[in-house]
Amino acid sequence: MIYKDASKSIHERTEDLIKRMTLKEKVAQLYCANSYGGESVYDSRMHKLKDGIGTVSYLNDSFTGDLKKDRETINGIQKYLVEETRLGIPGLFHSEGIAGAQIPSATTFPQSLNLASTWEPTLAQKMGEVVKKQLISFGFRAVHSPLFDLARDPRFGRVGETYGEDPYLVAQMGVSFVKGIQGDHEIMATAKHFVGYGNAEGGRGGGEQQISERRLLDSYCFPFEAAIHEAKIKAVMNSYGMLNDQAVSTSKWLLTDVLRNKLGFQGLVVADYGSITHAFLRYRVAEDAKGAGILAFKAGMDVEQPGNQCYQHLVEAVESGELEEAHIDVSLRRVLETKFTLGLFENPYEAGDFFYEIKKVENEELSLEIAEKSMVLVKNEDGILPLNKKLKIALIGPNSDTKTNFFGGYSSVGSASTKSSDFDKSEEDSFLRMLYTGTITDNKESLKSMGIEFDEKPTPEQKSIILNMIRQNLNSDDSSNRVYRTNEEFVQMFYPDCKSVKDVLEEEFGKDRVLHAKGCDIFKAIDGGIETVKAAVQQADIVIAVLGGKESMIDPEATCGENKDNINIGLEKPQLDLMEEIFKLNKPVISIVVDGRPLSTPYVSQQSKAVLYSWLPAQFGAKAIVNILTGKINPSGKLPVTIVKESGQIPMYSSRLPLYVDINEYAEYIKTNQNTPLYPFGHGLSYTQFEYSELVQNASVQADGDLSIAFKLKNTGQVAGEEVVQVYIRDQVSSVARPVKQLVGFARVTLDVNETKIVQFKVSMKQLAFHDLNMDQIVEPGKMEMYIGASSQDIRLKGVFAIIGEKLIVERKVFSSQVTITEL
Repeated sequence: MIYKDASKSIHERTEDLIKRMTLKEKVAQLYCANSYGGESVYDSRMHKLKDGIGTVSYLNDSFTGDLKKDRETINGIQKYLVEETRLGIPGLFHSEGIAGAQIPSATTFPQSLNLASTWEPTLAQKMGEVVKKQLISFGFRAVHSPLFDLARDPRFGRVGETYGEDPYLVAQMGVSFVKGIQGDHEIMATAKHFVGYGNAEGGRGGGEQQISERRLLDSYCFPFEAAIHEAKIKAVMNSYGMLNDQAVSTSKWLLTDVLRNKLGFQGLVVADYGSITHAFLRYRVAEDAKGAGILAFKAGMDVEQPGNQCYQHLVEAVESGELEEAHIDVSLRRVLETKFTLGLFENPYEAGDFFYEIKKVENEELSLEIAEKSMVLVKNEDGILPLNKKLKIALIGPNSDTKTNFFGGYSSVGSASTKSSDFDKSEEDSFLRMLYTGTITDNKESLKSMGIEFDEKPTPEQKSIILNMIRQNLNSDDSSNRVYRTNEEFVQMFYPDCKSVKDVLEEEFGKDRVLHAKGCDIFKAIDGGIETVKAAVQQADIVIAVLGGKESMIDPEATCGENKDNINIGLEKPQLDLMEEIFKLNKPVISIVVDGRPLSTPYVSQQSKAVLYSWLPAQFGAKAIVNILTGKINPSGKLPVTIVKESGQIPMYSSRLPLYVDINEYAEYIKTNQNTPLYPFGHGLSYTQFEYSELVQNASVQADGDLSIAFKLKNTGQVAGEEVVQVYIRDQVSSVARPVKQLVGFARVTLDVNETKIVQFKVSMKQLAFHDLNMDQIVEPGKMEMYIGASSQDIRLKGVFAIIGEKLIVERKVFSSQVTITEL
C-alpha cells in the first residue's frame, strides 16, 4: 500500500490513504479523544476509537501518579490505533509546554512572561529544544504552545502565559521557542490564541473584543504571521470569545480570509477546548451542536477538541447534503499530511528515555539561567542591593516560604489536581468543570446505561448527579485520577530538590540571621500574624517581603491563571495591611513580587528601598531570587509589559497611538501623576551603569532598503553586567496614525567593567509596513525619528532619517532586524 511506503512522497501517501477511507474514518480524524482518567480510556473507551482518531488529549489531569503506567497507557492507546483499527492510522498525542512539558517530574521552566523578561530569544529556542525531547520521550508529538497573544490588560488572568504586550518582542520570543520545540519536523507546535485573546473587554478571558481590521493586521496578527513564515508553525488554535461580533470558532473571516488567505497559513487549525460548543451554548449563533459543528467546519476549523460533541455530526451533514465530502477531505488532508511529516506512521511510539532526559543537569542549569535573567529590578534606592551578608534579615510575606507559588498555571505543578477546602463546594472549579465536560461528551453511553440520557446537555438535575459521581470518584482511593492533597505534596513527590526563599536564604546567611514570620496568606489575614512579624522586624537590620499571588487554573485560591481573571490588579488587602504596619517601623524593606500578572504596587514601591519582580520563576526560582539579592547574579531583566499605577489607566502600553503632544505622556487625566505608568515597558535596573555613545546611521533609506545603525555601549560601573539595548522608531507624519514608539530591535550585550562594544542593527523598512486607508500594506516615504535606550522611556540616543522613493506596496513584512555585536 502506497500510504505505508516511506519512500513515497507525503502527497502520494496522503492521497492514497484518503481513497481508502470511509466517511466515518475520515471524520474521526477531525476530532479528539479525551483521556481524562488515563487507564479508563484504554480499558473502557477503546471501542470508541475503532474508526481511528485525529488527536488524543493527555494533559496533567490524565496522569495517575505512576509515570511508567501513564506511558504504558499512551503506548496502549497508540498500539490499538496502529494494530487494531482497519487502516492503522496513528493518533497525535498532545500536551502543553510553555513552562516545560506538562508531565510530572519533567523539567519545569519559568513562565512565558519570565522568558520574555530576558529579552533573549536564544534562551527560548534552547528551552524549546529541552521541552521537545522530554515530550517525545513520553510519546507526545504535538504541543499546544506557545501563546502569541498581546497582553495589554493586567486584569487578564493569563498574562503570565504570554510574552508580553509588544508585537515585535512577542514575535521574537515565540518564533525562537517554536524553532526549538518543532525541531526538524519532530513536534507540531501550536500558535494560540488566534486572535486578540489578551485584549478582551474588562480583561475577561474569552470575552468580547472590538479591534479595527488595520490594528488587527498590523499589531495582533504580526506575531502569528512571524510564526507562520519564520518558524513554519504547524498548527494554529483559535481564541475563545468574540471578535467584532463574531464567535472566533465559527468565523470564516478570521479562520480563512485572514489566517489562510491574508497571512498565508497552510497548516492545521485546531479548536481550543470546547470553543465550538460556545457557538450554541454561549453566543447563540448556532441552534445546536450539529449547527455549531457545520459552522466551525465551514469557517475553516480542521479539528475539534477535546472531544467530538459537534464534529460527530459531520457524517450526518455529508449524508444529508449539508456538506460535501470533498470539503471533509480538505481538512483530512491537512491532518494526514501533518502525521506523515512528523513521521508518525514509521515511529508512532515514544523516542528516547524520559527518565534520562529529566535528569540532565544542563536542563536544570538552563531553567536557573532563565529565572536569573528574567528577574526585573525596578527600584534600588541608595544601592541597597546587593545585600551585605552580615545583615540580620526579617523574612516576611505569604510567598516567603512557599515552593508551589513559583510555578506557572500550565506547568506540571500548576496544573496538578489538588483538593482544597472549597473543592467539594465549587461547581465552577475549572478542574471539576473540565472533568464534567469530558464526561458528558465522551461517556454518554456509560451515562445512558445508568439511566442518564440527554440530547445536547444534561438537565440541572442530571448535572448534579454527574458532578456527585465525579466527586466520589476523585475522593476514592482507587480513582484513576490522582488528586493530591496540596500542590506542596505534588512538589515533594516530583520535585524534591525545590526550595523556598526561606530555605535558600538560611543556606546563604545562616538560620540565626534569618527571622521568618509569614504575617498573612495571599487572601487572608492570620490571627496574630502582624504582631509576630513586628517582633521579627524589630530584631532585624533589613526586611525582605515576598509578596504577590499564585497562578493556577485549578486552585480556587489562585490570583491569576486560566478562568482566573481578576479586577484587582494590585496586592490583596491582607498584604497591604501587613506592609503598612511594617513600613511604620522604619526598617529598610526589599519587596519581591511573585505573580503571573504585572501587579500594580504604587504604595509598596514608594515605601520600599528596592523592588524586584520575579514573576513565576519555577523550580529554581528561590535560588535565582537569592542570587540576585546577594549579588551573585547582576540583574538584567527588562519589563515585557507596562506596569500601571491603577486600573483606571488601562489600557496603557508603549506602542500606543500618539494622542498627546508629549510622547512620554500616556494619558491626560486630571492629576498629572496619573498620566504615566508606574514602570514603563522595557524598564529594568542593573548593579552597574552603561554609557551609550557615538551613534552612526543612514540619513536616508529607500523604501525597500535597510537602515544601518551603530553605536558604542560601555560598562562604566564597578561590576560586570548585561544590558538589553532597545531600538524604537516613530513616523513623524503618516497617512494613518502610527505608534508613538515602535520597537524594531533589541539586543542583550554582556560587558566587563570598563569594556566597550559596538552594537549594530540592520532594520528593513519592510518591518515598518502598515495598512493604509485603502488597506494596502505599504512602506510610506517620509521623515522618521529613531530612539535607542535602556527602556521605552529611558532614551539615551536619538536620530532622524528619511524613507525616500515611491510608496512601496508590500506583500509580506520583514519580521526581525539583524544584530551584530563587536568587541573593540
